[in-house]
Amino acid sequence: MKAERRALSDFPKPASLITFASHCAFLLIVYLVKPSSHRLTMASPAETAKVLSICQILNSTPAKMTPKRFMEIFLESPDSEIAYLRRLWAQPIGLPSTMRLMPLLRNEVHRTKGGYDLWSSFIQQEAINILVSQEAPRGYYPRGSFHSSLSVTNLFFTEAAQRQQEITMTAEYMPFLFGLIMGMLNRPGVASDAMDDEDAREAANVLEETEEGVSPSVAEEFGEVAYVQSLTGGARRHARNSRIATTICSVVAFAHNRRHNPLQLKNAVRLFACGASERVHEYFHHLGMCSSRKTALSALRTLTRGGEGDIRSVMALQRHCPIAPTICIDNIDMEQRVHDLSVGNRSNTFRGTWGYIHVPNPSLTQSLDFKELTLEAYQAAMARVKDFVLLEHIAIPSKKSKSIPTDPPTLDQISHEKPIIQMLKLMDASDNSAEGIGQVFSSIVAQSGLTPEEFYGRLQPMDGDLGTIQNFNSLRSQRAPSSYGENNLNNVVFQLGASHTLWNIGSTIFTHHFGDSHDELNIGAWQYLEALGFPSEKAIQKKDFTLMINQMEKVMEATLYYCLRVILKKEHVHLGAERATLPTEKWNAVVNECYERFCSPEARRKAANLECPKLSNTLIQLHDFSSVVEAKRSMRAGDIGRLTNVLMLTQFLPPALQKYLSHNLLISPSGRSNHFVAKDFWLEVKNYWLKFIFNNTGKGTVVDRLRELFSVNIDLLQLMFQSLKTDCGLDVVHQSHKNVLTSRSLAMFMQMANNKDILDLTPSKKPRKTAKIENTYLTGFAKMKKNIRTKDPELKKLKKHLFTDQPGSLTREDDTNENEDDDARSEDM
Repeated sequence: MKAERRALSDFPKPASLITFASHCAFLLIVYLVKPSSHRLTMASPAETAKVLSICQILNSTPAKMTPKRFMEIFLESPDSEIAYLRRLWAQPIGLPSTMRLMPLLRNEVHRTKGGYDLWSSFIQQEAINILVSQEAPRGYYPRGSFHSSLSVTNLFFTEAAQRQQEITMTAEYMPFLFGLIMGMLNRPGVASDAMDDEDAREAANVLEETEEGVSPSVAEEFGEVAYVQSLTGGARRHARNSRIATTICSVVAFAHNRRHNPLQLKNAVRLFACGASERVHEYFHHLGMCSSRKTALSALRTLTRGGEGDIRSVMALQRHCPIAPTICIDNIDMEQRVHDLSVGNRSNTFRGTWGYIHVPNPSLTQSLDFKELTLEAYQAAMARVKDFVLLEHIAIPSKKSKSIPTDPPTLDQISHEKPIIQMLKLMDASDNSAEGIGQVFSSIVAQSGLTPEEFYGRLQPMDGDLGTIQNFNSLRSQRAPSSYGENNLNNVVFQLGASHTLWNIGSTIFTHHFGDSHDELNIGAWQYLEALGFPSEKAIQKKDFTLMINQMEKVMEATLYYCLRVILKKEHVHLGAERATLPTEKWNAVVNECYERFCSPEARRKAANLECPKLSNTLIQLHDFSSVVEAKRSMRAGDIGRLTNVLMLTQFLPPALQKYLSHNLLISPSGRSNHFVAKDFWLEVKNYWLKFIFNNTGKGTVVDRLRELFSVNIDLLQLMFQSLKTDCGLDVVHQSHKNVLTSRSLAMFMQMANNKDILDLTPSKKPRKTAKIENTYLTGFAKMKKNIRTKDPELKKLKKHLFTDQPGSLTREDDTNENEDDDARSEDM
C-alpha cells in the first residue's frame, strides 16, 4: 500500500469534480494493474471507506453522476488526460487485471433472470462479431480456400492433405468457434467410454479383442481388411470431439461462403464412392456437408484426365531402363441390368478388359545389367529354345534354437517396398477371341501416349490368365510372319499369373483327390473336409479359389497332425487345447520319423507296393496338397526362389531378365513383409472393388461412367470408401489369410481318421476294394515321355508359342499329334 499512498501524495489536490474523477480513475488503475499475486481478495476497511467517500462526492452537486456514468465517461472520453490515465487497460501489463473485472460484472448481472438474459444476448452478439471477423481467405487455393473440381488432384484426397486442411481451419481460420465447441464437448460430466452405446460399437464393425491395437503378428490371425480402434479412454473421446468440432467449423464456413469447400468436395466424392443415393446426397448438400453430385462427377472427370497423364508418364521411354513396365490385364464382365425392358433397351453383359501398370522397383532395375533387358537379348534367348531338351498343434520343443526349423530357409527374397501401380482405363473387348485381344492392345497403345513404333520397339512384359494368353498366341499366329513389330508382337512376353497358375494346379489336384461324396465308404478329400466341419460341396468353387486353397491347407495340416499323433502313439488319446513341451532331441526325432515314414519318396514307393492302396492314397494326397500349400506360403512370404522350385520353372533367359521377370510376379500392396500377393490376384481384388462401387452408385447401366470415371480412379474411390472408418478414429489394417484349426475340429478329424484308418494301421483280413489314386507327378512325366517318344520328338507343342521367327511355326497343325491321353482343352481358373 505504500506505493499507492506515495502515488496519491504526489497527485495534485482536486480542484473540481472532473479532476477528482481523475483521482478516482488513477486509484482504480493502481489497484487493477497490480500483478495477480498481489491482488487483495478482500477490501480493507480503509479501502471501503475511500470507495464510499468517492461515491458520496460523485453524488454531490454540481453534476451529480452515478458510478456507471463515471465509468462511461472515463472509458469513452476523448480528453487527453483521461485517455492517458486509461492507457494501460488494454496493454499486456494491464490486460490481466482488466479482464478480472469481467467476471465481477457478470456475477452482479446474473443475480436476476433479466440480467442473465441480457448478459447472454450481449455475449451472443459478441461471439457473432468474432465469428464474422474470423473468415477463411477468399480465392483459389493456395492463396484462398477454394478448391475447384476442374483442377483438383489426387494429392487433395490424401490423409496428409486432410490433416493440414483441418489444422488450418481450426488454428488459423476459425479458432474461436473450434475452441467454443471443444470447450462445450470437453466440459466436466461427459459420460465415460463405459457408458457408450453398445449399438454404436457394433456399428463400427470393430472387434472387442482388437480395440487395444493390432500388432503385425496378430494381424495375420484375421483375413482381408479390418478396422481396429487404436485409441482408448480420454484420447478416443478427445479425437471424436475434435472431429465433431472440425466438421462443424467446415460446415459453417461453407454455409457462409460456398467457395470454402475442402471438406465438402471430399465428402461429395466420398459419398459417391460409398453408393449414397442422389436423395441422400442432395440432403447432405442442403446441410452444407458436401458439394453437389454434379461437382463430384466433375472432380472425377478431372482426376481421370490426371490419371491418363500418369499412364503416359509411367509408360514413357526411359533412357536409363530399356524394358517397359509390366502390364497386368484380365477380363471383366459387368451385367447391365434393365428393369423396364423395351425395344433397344435390354439387359446385356458388358465384356471388357482391365488392368494396371506395375512400375519396377528402381533398386531392382539398378542392380541388373541393362544389356540383358533389351528386346534383342530376349529374342536371342528365344532362339536358343529350339535346342532345348525336356529332360503347429501337438507340442513345442524345449529349446527352439536347437530344433528343426518350422519355416524353410529363404532362397530369393523380393523387396516388400510398396509398389507403384497405375490403373488403366477400362477397355472394350468384343469377345473372348483374338480380335478382342487385338482391340485391347490398340487401346493400351493409345493410353500409353507412345507411337506404335515406340511401344513395339522395346521389350514389354505382361501378366494374364490362361484365356488371355491363348487369345494373344492366337492373334500372333494369325499375323505371322511379319517384319513389323505392331503385327508380329515379338516384343510382348506374357507370363501366366502366379495366382491363376496356383488356382489351376490346385483345382486339378483337389478334383483328383476329392473322391465320391455319395459313397460314405469312399475316403477321398471330401471325407477330410466333412470331418473338419466344412461342407464338401462348397470346397471347389470357381468364384472363390482362395477358399479352395485354404481348405487344401487345412486338410494337409490335419493329416500331418494325425501322422504326428501316430508317431507319438497318442492317436487315441485326447490331448486338449494346451500344447505339451517335449525335449528338443525328442521333438527333432519325431519330426524326422514323421518325414521318413509318411512324407518321403521312399515311404510313397513302399506304400504303392502294398495290396491295400489306402495308405498310398493318403500319402500321395499329402504330397500333392503340400506342393500347393508350399506355393501359397512362398507367395505370401515373397520368396520367389521357393515359388519357382515348386512350380518347376526352367530358367533359360539371361540372368538379368530372368530376375526382372521373376521378381515382378509378386507385390506387397501394404508395403509389409510376409504380406505378398500375386499381381493377378491383386487385379482380381481391384475387379471386385470396381464392380462393388459401380453396382452401388445407382447407375448400373451406364458403362461409360464405369470406363471414364471409375476404372482409372478405383484406388481413390477405395480410399474414400475406407476414409469413413478412418475419420471415426479407426485404423485400416491390411491382413493376410491364415488358417486356424480349432481343437474341436482336430478332435473330429482324429475320430474320422481312426474310424476310416486312413494310414492303414490295422489292415483288415478282408479289405474293401478301394480305387488306387495315381501319383500325379510320376503319371504326368510318364505321359510326357510317351508323347515325346511317339508323337512329338521335336517338342513342337511345348515350343510353338515361344518364338515366331520362322514361317509356319505357329500353325495349329502341331495340335494334331495328340492321343486320347492328352486333353487339348484348357480351362482358365
